[in-house]
Order: sequence, then structure tokens, then C-alpha cells
Amino acid sequence: MLSSDKGAVTGVVVAAMDLGSNSFHLAVFRVRPDLTLEPVTKEREMLRLGERVYRDGVFSNEAIRVAVATVAHFLAISQSFGAQVVVAKATASFRDAENAQDLIDAIWEQTGIRVQVISGHEEATLIFDAIRAACHLGSRPVLGVDLGGGSLELMLGDQRQLIAARSLRLGVGRLRAKFTDECAEATLNYVERELGEPLATMTSYLPTRLILTSGTLNAIGRLALSLDSGHDDLDDGLLARAVARSALERAIGVILATPENERAMLKGVDDRRAATVGFGAIILRQLLRATKLEEVWLCAWALREGIVLREAQSQEHFDFAINPSELRADSVRELMVRYRVDGRHAALVARFSLIMFDELLPLHGLGGEARERLEAASLLHDIGAFVNRDQHDRHGQYLVTASPPRGFSRREIAVIGAIIGSHTKGEVVTPSELDPSDWHEIQVGVALLRLADALDRSHQQLVEDLRTSFTDTGIRLDVRASSDLSAERYALRRKSRLFEGTFDRQLQVTIADVGRSTFRV
Repeated sequence: MLSSDKGAVTGVVVAAMDLGSNSFHLAVFRVRPDLTLEPVTKEREMLRLGERVYRDGVFSNEAIRVAVATVAHFLAISQSFGAQVVVAKATASFRDAENAQDLIDAIWEQTGIRVQVISGHEEATLIFDAIRAACHLGSRPVLGVDLGGGSLELMLGDQRQLIAARSLRLGVGRLRAKFTDECAEATLNYVERELGEPLATMTSYLPTRLILTSGTLNAIGRLALSLDSGHDDLDDGLLARAVARSALERAIGVILATPENERAMLKGVDDRRAATVGFGAIILRQLLRATKLEEVWLCAWALREGIVLREAQSQEHFDFAINPSELRADSVRELMVRYRVDGRHAALVARFSLIMFDELLPLHGLGGEARERLEAASLLHDIGAFVNRDQHDRHGQYLVTASPPRGFSRREIAVIGAIIGSHTKGEVVTPSELDPSDWHEIQVGVALLRLADALDRSHQQLVEDLRTSFTDTGIRLDVRASSDLSAERYALRRKSRLFEGTFDRQLQVTIADVGRSTFRV
């Protein structure tokens, strides 16, 4: 069963490098088996590579040299803390530079780090994953905002999912390369024009909260907190905190009224951000005006944490042994709640699936891991109904693979998704990424799940118990019920063909209810 089995595993150390347009960041975490992140160390180097790219279109030789040296330094730090996984992802300036591949190749040749250049949408997705992990968002949409050197990510979503994302070419380094004065009319008109349509679309969903992340927006948040209460420490371990809209508006006013060469004296703003924080203030002012929200949150997690979470959910990347049972069980339950699964029906279907799996073991020959995957598929077989009851099998397969339960490998997720995706029509399809050898497990899983689902066709939990037995020619199901099973009888007849074909035996069902009956399907 998907049950708890706590061991002595302390976790794996993961190092994430965020190679941004304004700065390079390193975050090293110890990832626990329950996917909690224990900070080990963090480093930041303000390289401001993007500003030159946005002026000249290329990384200079000096920029390449400094960038490679920084990555090498980060790698040495990561190794000193025993990092078992090191991941480097690059964002806007790498997407824009004509000679980005030269820098990527130089990093690979001198450090052995393979840099992955991610799209704006993938960047937004990773950031929103981090926001959801750090902040409880609830069931109503919120608007997340991440402002970097090269791009601005707008993310609309709730605790269940990312609803929409836009990556805009409004990073503070890009704006500084384009405009010399953040308060000039040309600057203001440009920001308003570029933000207008995307922000109007996002706010049409009536987000209940504005969540700010990234260095620039958190720097403004630090100043706002100091103006509001004298407290500006965002490194005290809290992942999210509220700041008053009025305090942010005051902070924006102070920044824009302070000469650039004096901004480093403002609380929360260091000398490396003094030249660009004014552009961040202009963007934040537009966001506050458009959302009209009084509650604004500062989130300590962003792209780096999103990278680590993504790696942690890809278990095959980890070269260490864990017992993922507790993680898997909790994650499956989380998905059931997220997609409003009928828990009593799902639990009964899983119970019947496993009874048949265990008692027919000599016929199918599958092991304990296949049993655990069948249980997960049984518990999640109806999640697609959250999207649409029609074709809920296919919708369910998509949801499981797009937002997978944690603790399963990619292959296991594909198997679980295939069982869910085939359970309604009984037409077994093996995903292309799986081996032909996986087909047997999927077919057995679909056959058992279809029959188990039929035994609670009415969703009234009328069947109390189930036992199976078999001979060389037949399989018998002895069912004990508390009431007449008209709906279940009909479903059993419809869903028996794949079961009989899988086990090459005729199915006979004996029902002990208000009127004992036996029928062949």
C-alpha cells in the first residue's frame, strides 16, 4: 500500500545555478524525502551581462570570461558542500545573445556544466512552482510577478495549477539599455504599452493577491518594510510575508525621488541595484495600479527553488536510495484533493483492484512496484472529471503526466497515466516513451481497474467485500453486497471483455445480496 515507512535517509544535496541577465545565482539545498528544502548555502554575483547584450546583441569576450569564472566558482562551492546534482539554467540574455552558444560551449569545456537555456514560459512555470511551494495560494487565482534583468514574468494561478503565464521583454537591465531615465515620458509610455494587454488579461480573472519575487522587487519590498515598521530582514527564514500597498507606494516614491548615486544608502537597496531599481519601481507602480489589491506578498523563493523542486520530482536524477512511500502517498492524496476526487469511491476501487491483483498474482506475475502503481492509478482514475466527465480518462492521463504525483519516476508516471487513460474504453495504448515490456503491466492494470470501477458503478459503496479464485478455464468473483446491484451488474457485463482476454479465462460473478445470484458476463 501507499503507506508511511520513514527511514534514515537524510536527503540529497542539489545545487541550482540561475544564470540571469542581471546576476548569476547559486542556491544549494538538501532535499528531504518529503521534498522539503533545507538551505545549505547561497551565492550571488551581479554580472549585468544583459545590459551589454541588449545594446550590442552579443556577449563580449570579457563577459564570457567572467561568466565562465563565475560558474566555475559556483561549481567549486557546490562540490565543497557535497552536491550530488548540479543544474544550470539560463534565461533572457542567453535567449537573446547571438553568440550565446559560444558562452555555453566555454562553460561546458572549462567546467563540465551543461547549461540549459529555458524559454520564457518554462521560466515562468518554474518560478510559479516555487511560489506555490512557498506560499499557500488557496483556490482563487493570484498574480505572481518575477522581475529580472532581461524579462518580466507574469503568472496567474492558484494552488492547483498555473492558469496563464506571460514573459515580457521588460527586464530592468533591458530597460536601462534602452532608456537613460526611468521617469522620462518615453520610458513610462513604453512600460505602460508593453504591460497593458497582458496585465489586463491577467487582472480580468480578479486575482485576490499580488505576489512579488526576485531581487529587484524584494529590494523594493525591503525598503517598504523599513519605511512601514523599521524591519527589513528578508533573510530570517520566512518564505512569504505581507507588505502594505501603501508602504510599497511610499518606497516607490522614495526611490524615484532619490538620485541614482544615493540610492545605495536606502535600506534594502545595495550599490549593485542602484542603477536599475528605478525601472523596477516604475513597473511595480503599474502593477499596483492595475491590480488595486491591498494585500501584497513578498516571496523568498523564485527560479532557483523552482529548479531544485523540478529536479527533486525527477527521481531518476538522484543517485541515492530512498523509500518514497510516504512521499508518494501524500502526493497522491494531494492530487485527489486538488481535483476533487470522490474519495470514498476511489478508495473502494483501489481496494478491489489490489484484492484482485493479489489473488490473481500467479496469473499475471507482477511485483510489488507494479502493485503500488496500480494503487495510484486506481485512486486517481477519476481526476479527469475535474476537467470534463466526458473523456475523463484522457483528461486524467494528461493531468497525471502534466502535474505528476511526487516520488514516482518518469517511467512510472507514464505507466500510471496509461492505465488511467485506457480504463474507460478498455483500448490499451502504451505511450511511445515506454518499452514494449511495459505493455503487460498496463494491460493487467487496466483490466483490474475497469472491473474494480464497475463494482462501484453507482458510487454508493454497495459492495462490501470481494474474493477471487481461478481454475484453468475460469475466474470467479464472489461479491458480497448490501443491496441490489443493478448498476454494477450492467457495468460488469460491459467491462469484462478486456479482463477475460487478459487472463484468457471466462469470468463468473457470484453476488450475495438481497437475492443471491450467479451470472456469467
